[in-house]
Amino acid sequence: MSDAPDAQSGKMNLLMVLHAHQPVGNFPWVLAKAVAECYQPVVQALAAYPEIRCGLHFSGPLLQYMLANHQDLVETVAGLVARGQVEMLSGGFYEPLLASIPARDALDQVAMMSQATRQVFGQEPRGFWLAERIWEPALPAKLAPAGLKYTLVDDTHFYYAGLSEKDMFGYHLTEREGHALALFPTHKQLRYTIPFQEPERTVDFLGQAFAAHGATCATYGDDMEKFGLWPDTWEWVFGKGWLVRFFEKLLEASDWLATTTPSDFLASHPATGRVYPPTASYEEMLTWALPAEASAELENIIHELEQEGRFEKMRRFLRGGQWDNFLIKYRESNLMHKRMLWVSHKVAAANEKDKARDHLMQAQCNCAYWHGLFGGLYLGHLRQAVHEHLIAAEDLLDKQAHGKEPWAACTVEDLDRDSNDEVVLSGPALDAVVHPAYGGSVSVLDLRAQRFNLADTLTRRFEAYHEKLTQAAQDQAQEAEAAEGVASIHDRVAFKEEGLEDYLIYDWYDRACFQDHLLAPKADLEKFQRPDYGEWGDLVTGPFTLLDSGARGEEAWCSLERVSKLFAPGGPYPLAVAKSFGLGPGPRLAASYRLTTSDPATPAFRLAVELNFTLLSAADPGKRLEFQSHPHPLDQAWELTGVDEMSLVNATDRFSLHLTCSKAATAWHFPVETVSNSESGLERTYQGSSLSFVWEVPGGAGDWDFELALELR
Repeated sequence: MSDAPDAQSGKMNLLMVLHAHQPVGNFPWVLAKAVAECYQPVVQALAAYPEIRCGLHFSGPLLQYMLANHQDLVETVAGLVARGQVEMLSGGFYEPLLASIPARDALDQVAMMSQATRQVFGQEPRGFWLAERIWEPALPAKLAPAGLKYTLVDDTHFYYAGLSEKDMFGYHLTEREGHALALFPTHKQLRYTIPFQEPERTVDFLGQAFAAHGATCATYGDDMEKFGLWPDTWEWVFGKGWLVRFFEKLLEASDWLATTTPSDFLASHPATGRVYPPTASYEEMLTWALPAEASAELENIIHELEQEGRFEKMRRFLRGGQWDNFLIKYRESNLMHKRMLWVSHKVAAANEKDKARDHLMQAQCNCAYWHGLFGGLYLGHLRQAVHEHLIAAEDLLDKQAHGKEPWAACTVEDLDRDSNDEVVLSGPALDAVVHPAYGGSVSVLDLRAQRFNLADTLTRRFEAYHEKLTQAAQDQAQEAEAAEGVASIHDRVAFKEEGLEDYLIYDWYDRACFQDHLLAPKADLEKFQRPDYGEWGDLVTGPFTLLDSGARGEEAWCSLERVSKLFAPGGPYPLAVAKSFGLGPGPRLAASYRLTTSDPATPAFRLAVELNFTLLSAADPGKRLEFQSHPHPLDQAWELTGVDEMSLVNATDRFSLHLTCSKAATAWHFPVETVSNSESGLERTYQGSSLSFVWEVPGGAGDWDFELALELR
């Protein structure tokens, strides 16, 4: 920024970087609301105060939306850049976690963002926004070819490196393999006062820092959404004028306080020191990444230390997990992540630099891969956006390879990296990922033309914040009203409907398709959906042996078996299960079963084959199940008898799936709903439907055959 003044020496410099992001797949009305209530008024306020200098970062998905729908906003930002008031930061274009994707993809993401910054804003970026501040020590070497000089991390990262409060000002240099990178630590005190408390609190803090540490910089880097889009913040930031009062307070202190940009401060000041932060993120993220029970325990420990006044002294030595723990905490996250790596390898092998690579990069948007304070993984439309782009990328590559000729493929590989092989059955219309080691279940059922993973149903799990349902939120609301300013969302508790505690139901297995339950003859739907029905088998999670797999022409298949037992009263009784999948010809997947009982004393039991599927909405009347031409809703539990065929209808998106049974069955259906945290409070969310086909198996010794087939229409 050669046309901009240098960072002012002899003063405390405030470095503000505002980050604006909306994820791939978010609803257009959400983006429109975000622009109207947050991004537009913030930019207009900056335009009205040319003395306030800062950094801005708009993620790629948001920038694409702005270019298509709010060109005036883009032009205003470009004008702020041209007059030297604003510095634009680069980053991963589709807001990936740069540490969690291959280096080739990370460099492509950053190159795309840097190119957009040059083209749209006319500025060569020098620094980059680090999504969710997910840092790992190899990043300086990983991103060295991008040529960027700095990024922002939290003060948390510095504390974990053993530094102290005095080191949270200025910037430090780190390196890997000799590739240097400047790190600006964003101060927690600033993140918690801006914009939640009166401007005087922030200016007082900066004054105290100036007195203690002299002419240096204090860095604030955080989400722009806190300025109007988070709950209650619009009225506070704009209605009550917080942002204007904040700018005015900064200018009133201009005799000792200046605002500047990271690049200008970097150019005019030496590093405070060197630092080697460990793998880290902000404190809350590391807490959320822990298993739910451990997360709740750590929150309690932190609260106790704060009450005792010892937290600041202990924080360097107290930390949670790391972002990668989400891949263990949530099987759905790991499956998306490992499929992303699978597709990335295919894209790289094909040297595809066009549409398939762009779809891959969109699927790397981080939001759907984890869950903390907001919906994230719990938002089905964000998960489906990841699946949509993974399917699109793979479909483009396969069309290049096969042309218009019919084909099918079978690949045996440890796709999810759990030391057990999966079987990937593929064709031009359908994909299925079979997990022999996890009950022979199917975790992915992709409809290629529709770009949709039908099996994407989230498991119901305990979350640490579920304990808040037993607390009295009214007391906290009264405290928040009496407090100065507006409550930070980290301190806020709200419930979007009464009786949410009735929906705190936790599954003992990870939900998928073609999960096989052995049930007592009198097992019923009411207990099955809770689920406390009493399983008589071990087929749901037990490992099957892969006997055979392959592909020929338009068909792909695999055959599995498990030597098991029926854990009925008086038993256990020997039970052998043969299970096979056949994909094709055409858009068809069939699962065939043979149950063999060898003990004449084996009692009668039930086989229930469960399909967990989603159409994203249970309230849309165009999405339903049909039996004998009668619609049955997705938002209710119900039972049907004598079912030999039925249809899963998605009239909204113009496709349906026909289900056929070799023998008439009883059908059980119930919605799978979770209680999760969101910006506006705890809420009940439809994650999918459980549809089970239940067959009676007579007692005694014998062979019992069943088949369940799905065909896309």
